[in-house]
Amino acid sequence: MNETAWQGDLEQTISGYARGQTELQWHGYDLCVFKQSWGELVIALQGGQVLLFRPAGEQPLLWLTDQPAAGGAIRGGVPLCWPWFAEPIDDASLPKHGVARTARWTLECVSMNAEGGCWRLLPPPSLWHGLTLALEVTVEAGALSLALTSHNLTAQPIAMTQALHSYFAVSDSAQVELQGLDGLPVRDKLQGMQARLHHGAVMFPEATDVIFGHDSETAVRLIDHGWQRVIGIQKQGSRSTVVWNPGAAAAEIGDVGIDQVSRFVCVEAACTRFYDRPWIDAGETQTLTTSFRVLPYSR
Repeated sequence: MNETAWQGDLEQTISGYARGQTELQWHGYDLCVFKQSWGELVIALQGGQVLLFRPAGEQPLLWLTDQPAAGGAIRGGVPLCWPWFAEPIDDASLPKHGVARTARWTLECVSMNAEGGCWRLLPPPSLWHGLTLALEVTVEAGALSLALTSHNLTAQPIAMTQALHSYFAVSDSAQVELQGLDGLPVRDKLQGMQARLHHGAVMFPEATDVIFGHDSETAVRLIDHGWQRVIGIQKQGSRSTVVWNPGAAAAEIGDVGIDQVSRFVCVEAACTRFYDRPWIDAGETQTLTTSFRVLPYSR
């Protein structure tokens, strides 16, 4: 990179800790910090949420707010939106993006060495009636992967949508472009979910909130010209990719604000009601996976 990346509050908090595993509190949230020769990983037990991933020799790939809302969902990293994405269709009293991201998770298993690691997390077993859920986080060869696995224990289909809501750290949202979605159908939330075909790279000159009909076969590349960095993003188990940055509307979002909004863009592996089957069949197991790594940059 040819510019110094902005250092967030969490990065400063963990900077003095040695290699190994450390447990600490950050703004009232219980965190598990893992440092090894491959880099750094931070997981919040609330939401089973990866907050930070820094491969060795790189700046963090994920953005995290410096103004977390005490006790609420944590803005940044990779929130787990489950068992619905966005607003629930049938019951407006239910929380946006589901219940997984505010539940208290348990770190069931840790396997870590100098080359990478694997972490398995479980929410409370009664999180949502009829469904079980588990998250597996893997670091290998400089890449971070998250796999969210749902299982329907019942004899009936259960309505379900979901997303791995990744916030990627960037130098300036106006200096990045997202490639790999050219020619795909897209629904634009800012235009009443109007359907159209997208052409070219996705740019972020203003607010963006779109859902692409994008299968699991094609990777996308988030190209950051300010930091001269490329993040390669892949997924499995999904036919939707959500791309979001609130633009000027961030002024009304307390844990973002205008001062922080240009520091991230969201590129989310998702299962939505527009391009995916919005339920899980009786006895079925579904796994939604996302992975990302730094790739060589060239203008």
